Amino acid sequence: MGSNYDQFILFGDSIIQHSNSQERGFGLTPALQQEFVRRLDVVNRGFSGYNTVQALHVLPRIMPDPKLARVRFMAIMFGANDACLASAQNGQHVPLDEYKQNLAKLIRHPAVAAHSPRLILVTPPPVEERRLEAQVKSQGYAELNRTNECTKQYADAAREVAKELGVACLDLWSAFMARAGWRPGEPLPGSIELPENDALRALLHDGLHLSPEAYRVFFEKAVEVIAETWPDQISERLPYVYPAWDDADAWAAVGLHMGGRDVVRHE
Repeated sequence: MGSNYDQFILFGDSIIQHSNSQERGFGLTPALQQEFVRRLDVVNRGFSGYNTVQALHVLPRIMPDPKLARVRFMAIMFGANDACLASAQNGQHVPLDEYKQNLAKLIRHPAVAAHSPRLILVTPPPVEERRLEAQVKSQGYAELNRTNECTKQYADAAREVAKELGVACLDLWSAFMARAGWRPGEPLPGSIELPENDALRALLHDGLHLSPEAYRVFFEKAVEVIAETWPDQISERLPYVYPAWDDADAWAAVGLHMGGRDVVRHE
């Protein structure tokens, strides 16, 4: 018989926190929970508004004791708040070099290393400046606090850190921009100076946070990254922690007899 479930921790900002919600439709966390049901516990550790400075502060407190639970996968997603403009009134900005250093510290943190998890670094997604401007002004801010050009720098930086440290990268920024039809060297969709991009607007319901369609892209990319990086860890290849109801041999091993080998089997 199995022991405690290994964990898949999603650690990030509001984009992770909100991924539990199904109020609008498809949610990333429930989808991953279904993908790994009976195999892993998918745990949402999303903190709205957090940047990498705050993430480093709480990280040791959100990691389980290795004696109690093992973290098999860990996705780390910060940058949407770090990428706020330095002039923004919300005070969330983290300089680009410091952001890169903080990502490396998160990845190398002793509380993470204690589990030797399979790490996935997720880039921040793009923003849609028109919707975002309306959103922030409704909150009392005087002007736009994020731009797509600035956010791209943080997505590029996250990609660089993943490469330098040899961890898997889920490039959400590029996945969304591909949906928007963008090619490197072209002006960035989502910028106020350009016409509205319907594909990008469909992914960012308020200019910053993800729509159900966007969370579906996130989920599909997560499954893809796992399959490409750790093909032995896809859900179909992971055994149940506890045996199927009709696994006669497994139940016999603990003294329970759950039908013969000719039992009609179903889920």
